[in-house]
Amino acid sequence: MSAKSIQLDFVTVDVFTQRRYEGNPLAIVTVPRGTFVSQDQKQVVAREFNLSETTFVHPPDGDGLVWTVDIFTTFTELPFAGHPTIGTACNLLSNVAEARGAKDGKIEAKFNIKAGTVSLTYDVAKRSAIAAIPHNFHIHERTFSKEELLQLQPGLADIALKEAYPIVSVVKGMTFILIELEDEETLGKVAIGAGGPSVDGLDKGWETAFIGPYYFCRSGNRHDGATYLRTRMVTESLEDPATGSAASDLAGYLSLTEGKAGQAIKYAITQGVEMGRRSDIELEIIMGEKSGIADVYLQGSAVSVMQGSVTV
Repeated sequence: MSAKSIQLDFVTVDVFTQRRYEGNPLAIVTVPRGTFVSQDQKQVVAREFNLSETTFVHPPDGDGLVWTVDIFTTFTELPFAGHPTIGTACNLLSNVAEARGAKDGKIEAKFNIKAGTVSLTYDVAKRSAIAAIPHNFHIHERTFSKEELLQLQPGLADIALKEAYPIVSVVKGMTFILIELEDEETLGKVAIGAGGPSVDGLDKGWETAFIGPYYFCRSGNRHDGATYLRTRMVTESLEDPATGSAASDLAGYLSLTEGKAGQAIKYAITQGVEMGRRSDIELEIIMGEKSGIADVYLQGSAVSVMQGSVTV
């Protein structure tokens, strides 16, 4: 006898934008209190949505604004990802603001995710969320060589390239190859369908569940001193419109290698332009008073697109 099916409500939002059909789509599935959804069921649902990520939101215990959130790609669960964190926060906290009749002010909340606890601040008037993301930056001893890059992107053969590129983890399980290119024209030459990186020999204890190439170029500075960066996340046959974890990884690396102790460093990152889904990602890195990174703040907006129910 088969188990009884369950109906779960969902919404989709476009993240790191306030314009529908731009940014990075995200499915948000609500798991009601007292309802059990297995790991396999969550994975199947995420695969059915076929988006870069799907989140499963478990209700708060008690009256506080503290949710447990599980983040899934189409093939695995992630300890952390930026666009699901921001998108889910904007959706849940805009609903809280509406229920309270709030038109401005800020709402504080927390998410418990696999990488740790994420503190959130939602600006009601701006419709944007700031997440104090968990981080454990690690720059690997191994680098990604120019020859390895050209195996991925042979179309860059005539471009002036560095001999090696850093491999950096923002947390255990989320690792990126940070590939700086000369300008936006060169960034546009990065090809989809060129295969994914094969990287062995990462530092012991930092073997990763996910590794991807993150291409970027510098585009000057904003009036408030923020560094403009244009980025692309391209791996195998896919391009991601917005990758908050990779953006955090990049901002952290640049701050560690170019910043100073005690400094607050801002980044304004634009991704997804080449695929017609512009995404605007804001980051602020607070450097430690003596060394390292003290805090990482990821900021962005989201706009609702669809809603319905899914059967599991």
